[in-house]
Amino acid sequence: MVTSHVVWAGVLLCMVAAAPPLMAASSGGIRAVTLSSGGLAEVTQVHPVDGDATIGLDARSEQIDDILKSLVVRDPVGTVGALRLDGVDRADETLRTMPFTADDLSAPARLLGKLQGVPIRIQSSGRTLEGRVLGVSERNAGTETGEVAILTVLTGAGMLESVPIEDGASVTIQDPAMAAKIAEAIAATGRAKVGDAHRVEIDVSGRGQREVRLTYVVAAPVWKTSYRIVDGGDGRANLQAWAIIENALGADWTGVDVTLSSGSPVALLQRLHRRYWRKRPEAPVMVEDVGMPDLDPGTVASKSVARLRAPAPAAAPLPAPMARMDTHDSRMEAAEPSYDAAAATVGAAASEGDVAANFTLPHPVDLRAGGTLSVPFLDTEIEAERVALWKSGQGVHPIAALRIRNSSGATLPAGLITLYDRKSGYLGDARLPATSVGEQRLASFALDRKVAVQAETAPSEALTKITMVDGVARATVIAREVTTYTIKGAPDAARSVIIEHPRRDGWTLTASARESETPTAYRLKVAVPAGGTAETRAVLERVRVDAYDLVDADAALLVRWASLATDPELGGKLKTLSQARAEVAAATRTVEEIDERAAKVQAEQERIRSNLGAVPKDSELARRYLTRMGAQEDELAKLDAARAQAEDGLKASQARIRSLIATL
Repeated sequence: MVTSHVVWAGVLLCMVAAAPPLMAASSGGIRAVTLSSGGLAEVTQVHPVDGDATIGLDARSEQIDDILKSLVVRDPVGTVGALRLDGVDRADETLRTMPFTADDLSAPARLLGKLQGVPIRIQSSGRTLEGRVLGVSERNAGTETGEVAILTVLTGAGMLESVPIEDGASVTIQDPAMAAKIAEAIAATGRAKVGDAHRVEIDVSGRGQREVRLTYVVAAPVWKTSYRIVDGGDGRANLQAWAIIENALGADWTGVDVTLSSGSPVALLQRLHRRYWRKRPEAPVMVEDVGMPDLDPGTVASKSVARLRAPAPAAAPLPAPMARMDTHDSRMEAAEPSYDAAAATVGAAASEGDVAANFTLPHPVDLRAGGTLSVPFLDTEIEAERVALWKSGQGVHPIAALRIRNSSGATLPAGLITLYDRKSGYLGDARLPATSVGEQRLASFALDRKVAVQAETAPSEALTKITMVDGVARATVIAREVTTYTIKGAPDAARSVIIEHPRRDGWTLTASARESETPTAYRLKVAVPAGGTAETRAVLERVRVDAYDLVDADAALLVRWASLATDPELGGKLKTLSQARAEVAAATRTVEEIDERAAKVQAEQERIRSNLGAVPKDSELARRYLTRMGAQEDELAKLDAARAQAEDGLKASQARIRSLIATL
């Protein structure tokens, strides 16, 4: 039995309870960290153990969900058991079975009042009382003292004794079980108030002394890359990559192996350290009279279903580390001062994985919690060419750019570039996307006002062929866009100008200056001498096939085809066909006009017949109506003859069209 003392507001409370078993503290720490550009940190801790042991891992509250999700225990000769930690509601669960609340723990008089029947010993006001607590009341002790808490106990002799609880009073709880509950409640509420610190305990089993590694993945600041490129103007440039890393893991790094990964893994978060209660529908209490129940005939034993456990997936092999890159010393050959950067002491060891490049820093890192470190991890020479990049819609002047090829042996992470000329100094800043080995990138850094580019586009169409299939004409038309680029060079130096000509789906490009292409543009490279001009053309073509029934094709379409035809004979036939189509259209209009006139005459006749029935037969008006009807009959006869003649002409024109179509 041990005695512990806790002081609240001037009252010393003594709790007598059994001492809990002691657990050996872990002396492990962070040994390695892999920082991902996806905002994650893979942390490896090493803990020495001997036999069966419990490893303690301290973590912040926002890391607990990730640790529960990702923790891997690597024990060379042992096994892993359970992982334990306090729940987020540990304090509430602990106090749920207590006769007091968390607020009572901060008020000793109120706490004693909740311990009715618990044996205690109190020393206060020069008196010592022992007995069981009956309760605590308050009494006004005057204007200067104010309210005073009075404790009443039942002594062993059966007497009721009271004593004021004054500052400096000492209370000893003589019930070990109650003392243990109070100690447990104090510990639980204390941990809840601290809030950000959690103790994770991992059980391992094994024999002998060994090192157990704990690896887990938690959120971390994205590590950044900044590049320095010094261009010497001879097709080569020095590239130096610096990493900016931050320690936000909550513990100092001492001798930690740091690896930088350029990957962007899928990072999921789930609140595994939270309680989720499934809502259940409430069933009403059944109170109906169901009558006499039937006799139970008995049950038949059901077959048990075996649970199958899926085999654990095999671990993927780790990529072999790449040889460390060497720095180049050619910069030291220059006798005159230059802007060459000092070489990095030692480059990082690079390895190329399936989805990321990893750079392991050559020396262990010391970095205090919350600190920032910038360190070079790559220093090499690369292919580089200074060019002027022009894009349509961005003005007359191109953008000065440095075209680089990644020959470093590993994917370059995305980052900012600061460009220097070896002789003249700062040129500008640029952005570099993630660049795989062997890929080229254009790093644009300034506006080149000494160069101007103008573009003129001329569209055209040409009919190359007409074929007939089942009376349907298929016209093959080539649409063409010719863009002429005129480049005025810089007066003081030659330029390599790259023009990005936009790509169009379904079109093909013909250009003598074509060099490469991007997902959205073709790149044309033109050499422009100092003080001179250059010109290049880009021709986009698309073949289109239009289908028409030539019998129904109008004259305007046929005339257009005739003008687009590249074959003179085909153009002549199409022109003759268009004339025949015009004749058919004219004959059709003549027939329609005759029909319209005949319809008007017939309508007039119907009106006269109606009026004739309303006048006397021998009247002058009746004779006039009859004369007009006779003239209308003569006109209808002439219209019938004209219509017959027009129909004959229409049929002849249609026959001519069919004959001409047959010759195509």
